[in-house]
Amino acid sequence: METLIINTKNANNAKLILELVQKLGESAKILSLEEQEDFLLGLIMNIEKTNEKVSRETIFNKLKNNGNNF
Repeated sequence: METLIINTKNANNAKLILELVQKLGESAKILSLEEQEDFLLGLIMNIEKTNEKVSRETIFNKLKNNGNNF
């Protein structure tokens, strides 16, 4: 199975591409903003994975302190 992610400039293009994909017999879905954020967070987590044990407090402090950089 292969996965294709397409970012469109507007909702009409997304719907047209979705319709075409479905007519080709493939499955597709338009992701909500929350689903997009979850997907990207998962990618970041996989990239940054170190297999080291870190406390919950350390993680939340890091997130809190880096939140000002976005």
